[in-house]
Amino acid sequence: MDTQKQGKTEQAIMAAAEELFLEKGYHLATTTMIARKAGVTHAMLHYYFRTKEQIFGQVLDKYINEIIASFQPVMQKEAPFWDTMEKGIATHFDFLAKHPLLPAFIFDVVRFNPELLESYKDYFSKTIGKVIEFHCSMIQAEIDKGNIRKVEPIQLLMDIAMLNVSTFMLLPVAGKLANTDKETIQKMLQSRKNETITLIKSRLYGN
Repeated sequence: MDTQKQGKTEQAIMAAAEELFLEKGYHLATTTMIARKAGVTHAMLHYYFRTKEQIFGQVLDKYINEIIASFQPVMQKEAPFWDTMEKGIATHFDFLAKHPLLPAFIFDVVRFNPELLESYKDYFSKTIGKVIEFHCSMIQAEIDKGNIRKVEPIQLLMDIAMLNVSTFMLLPVAGKLANTDKETIQKMLQSRKNETITLIKSRLYGN
């Protein structure tokens, strides 16, 4: 089979799987659905991916690699502390804004198929863990200098993560109940991002 054609077929399967995972959840998205959406036969899908678990792994790898890459410009040791924190909060929020269904998808996996994440524990600690370690060390250094209030660095990062993630967990509900148009939602998201940044700055500096 032509290498270029193989690549396009694999990408089509991945794109179809990602869309269905986000729309229906991992446990409800079948390989038959994925094959149909990708425009390939079920046998062809299994030629590229032996199991649905393998497809899930590829999709999750894509997200992890993307968020790690997005944080690389943030993790500059010579940058001022608050500039780095503000940029980090915004980077995390913008990543979720690009993939608004991702938090609900991960929650669905944790709820119904937690075994899928077992093999990612070491990978997570070596990738996302480095981002967390960088920010914890930076926060602690500022506390030691007396520049910010005393906080538990990991708890502060959890506060940021929960503030950002909860926005996108609630977004589908708010959109349906309020019948809000896309432009209004975008304005609301920008306002929410600014609010989270203001809250964290107030937590650290008291203003």
